[in-house]
Amino acid sequence: MNWNQLQYVLTIAQEKNITKAAQKLYLSQPSLSMSLKNLEEELGVEIFERKKGVLELTYAGELFCHWAEDSLRSKQILSDQLSDISSNARHKIRLGISPHRSLILLPDVLTDFYKTADNCDLQIVEEPTYLLREMLEDDQLDLIIDVPHPDTINYQSELVAREQILLAAPKAMDKQLQKNLTLDGSLRLTADLKAPFILLTEKQIIGQISQRIFETSNFRPLTSITCSNIDTALTLVARGLGICFAPEVFVWQERFADHISYYPINNYRDTRQICLVYRKNHYLNQHLLLLLDIFRRKIPLLYQH
Repeated sequence: MNWNQLQYVLTIAQEKNITKAAQKLYLSQPSLSMSLKNLEEELGVEIFERKKGVLELTYAGELFCHWAEDSLRSKQILSDQLSDISSNARHKIRLGISPHRSLILLPDVLTDFYKTADNCDLQIVEEPTYLLREMLEDDQLDLIIDVPHPDTINYQSELVAREQILLAAPKAMDKQLQKNLTLDGSLRLTADLKAPFILLTEKQIIGQISQRIFETSNFRPLTSITCSNIDTALTLVARGLGICFAPEVFVWQERFADHISYYPINNYRDTRQICLVYRKNHYLNQHLLLLLDIFRRKIPLLYQH
């Protein structure tokens, strides 16, 4: 048994298919099948069984996978600790962040980071919250910049900023929306607001927040378009196709500045927390500690803009 075989089994368990797992591992299908067969013979148990055309873990396989995950995690911790001892240490950091947030945060943060960390590789994964969270839980990411993780026992969610949710509307609608503005500049969602809404699905955090805003305001929206990407929604708003809700971080994106106006929502002033989220039981190497420190300094400054 070797470290590669542990990863092979975990990948097969994830893909539920030898061919797909082999492609992901850059191995031939016969080679992966033989490796699995040899491991099962060595252990004296079957790790997988075929059910309705897919590979499912046996009970022995489930036990093996739990052990394999713990073993690979321990191996990575030891590797990071030994690398920190070496003067020529080179680390790899796997960072997860939503696409719209990376565009605003990363250029400034990484410029500072690489002034010091010239021997660190950085893998940036840009996905929505639910996928980033899954990847963090599967040990495919070291750190995500996102809302807090609900599991406070295994994950540290370090608060660095609070973010308002705003209503984004085409500038061409500014005059039409004047009647809905309050003295403090916030916008009321009332029955006479006839603009079509461009909504995100409830898989997205903004989609979930949108529904809460409608419930709080006792407002029934006219929905014309539903999509799964906030950038797409805002691009459609910029074209005058409707209005949508958006995180305040978009206020600082120059590409929409000439086409979109942003309004606080009158009866919804809740903010969402922006956190540095990482596993509590993971060793934080020197480069990851440096990156965390830069995020702690830079993100609050952005939200004081």
